[in-house]
Amino acid sequence: MEEKEKSDIKFSEKFSLKFRKTIIASKVFTILTVLVLIAAFIGLNIGVQSLDLPEIDVTANKIYTLSDSSKKALESIDQDIKIYVFGIDENDSVVGLIKQYCQANGKISYEMLSSETNLAKVQEFELEDGYSIVVVESGNSKKIIDAASEFHSYDYTTYAEVDTTEQTLTNSILSLSIENKPKVYFVEGHDEFKVSLDGTSKAELGVLTTYLQNEAFEVNTVNLTSTGAVPEDCDVLAIMSPERDFLENEMQAILNYINQGGNIFLTRDVLEQDVGLSNLQKILDVYGVSVENGYILEVDSNYTVSNYPYVFRPQVSNTSEITADIYSDSYMWLAYSEKLNFLPEEELNRLKVTYEELLGTTDSAVFVTDFSSDVNTAAKTAQTGHFTIAALVTKTISEGTSSEGTEAENAEEQNAESSDAITSKLVISGSGQFMTDYMVSELSSQYPLSYLGSNKDFAINSISILAEKEGGLTLRKGMAGSSYVFTATKEQNRIVLIVIFAVPILILLVGIIVWRQRKKRK
Repeated sequence: MEEKEKSDIKFSEKFSLKFRKTIIASKVFTILTVLVLIAAFIGLNIGVQSLDLPEIDVTANKIYTLSDSSKKALESIDQDIKIYVFGIDENDSVVGLIKQYCQANGKISYEMLSSETNLAKVQEFELEDGYSIVVVESGNSKKIIDAASEFHSYDYTTYAEVDTTEQTLTNSILSLSIENKPKVYFVEGHDEFKVSLDGTSKAELGVLTTYLQNEAFEVNTVNLTSTGAVPEDCDVLAIMSPERDFLENEMQAILNYINQGGNIFLTRDVLEQDVGLSNLQKILDVYGVSVENGYILEVDSNYTVSNYPYVFRPQVSNTSEITADIYSDSYMWLAYSEKLNFLPEEELNRLKVTYEELLGTTDSAVFVTDFSSDVNTAAKTAQTGHFTIAALVTKTISEGTSSEGTEAENAEEQNAESSDAITSKLVISGSGQFMTDYMVSELSSQYPLSYLGSNKDFAINSISILAEKEGGLTLRKGMAGSSYVFTATKEQNRIVLIVIFAVPILILLVGIIVWRQRKKRK
């Protein structure tokens, strides 16, 4: 009887010990593990929130990420700029972008404005409940931005709302830091492409106008017939593909402007009939260049739209300030482009002219001047070879006067002397259509030519160089395509696949191995 009781006690002790070692210990371990994981998760979230890490921008055009070109433009700012935000939630993407401006330049700061935090500023700016306002202030100058309307625009070509937040903010900051905005005057009166100063759909250069204004340019128009002279404050005179010739007094006004060191941005497009732009040519003769009426066919299929050789990607210079970024990071599309002809080198030297090719063709391109025949027939007798489409031309009007002295002294003063020289620069293109709001169905039925690749960037970069604008943007975000589209790279895609598939499979395999090991021990 005693032996049976002893055996029962041993069995109960064994069972209790087994239960404590397996069930209770396992449960306690599990509970502790869960509690540790929960605590770690909460701690990690608190820690991450305290770091104020930047949000991840997954939009196709990175509309919530400050571009490198904007950061570069902000480098020259050395005055304190305060950005006040009223009626916008601090978690809003606009505030997130403003924080990036502050990080890019320590001179820029921001403040969330309300009647409770800063009643004096609210009253000064005359703000009321219901407003969504951003105020950029520096010293006695300020710019008030209506976030409800000025951070978005309407594209009359694509009939879609577009995001212009970064462009508006950067322009507002630059407008306070730049004492005198560069002024661009677009010539009118010769059936040129028109700018859109009132934001209507009547002009062909609506996109270009918007981007120029958003980057601290003052855009104006001028009718030389009525003014008789180019405005004195003109930094760049833009002549956009005229179809009628200039009058004598207009031609003389432009020649006077050139002789004073004025800079010109000029485009030409194919004319079905030879209208004889003789006075315009007299202006170009000063630079030793002409535009031949005709159109280029690109034979190399790597640069054309299939079956449409007149729509092609030009060869872009990798050395010019105007096109270097386009060459490395982007591309352009042209349609029905003309070619440039320059005088022989000795003639250019006599005119004190040098030029740099910006856009060109491959060596197998064809230039057609026969408008009466179909493309295939006309191409048989056309010119073949490399053609220059756009160039930066520099003409020396007068040399700097060097003082008498030793060669060493003259060498030391060379830089100072060169600044005394008067030069006139011309960016000339045998195509202006690619900067317009026109659409080419072979390329896109939704977006105009100016949106494609870096077409508009070529125009804006050219005008920036001509105006000697410092801190200018190089590549701009296209206003189209602001949708929430994330295009993963191969590396990003690999990481996603690992997280979604590999990690769970690994955990499952570890669980099976542990289960099998425990089963063997039993």
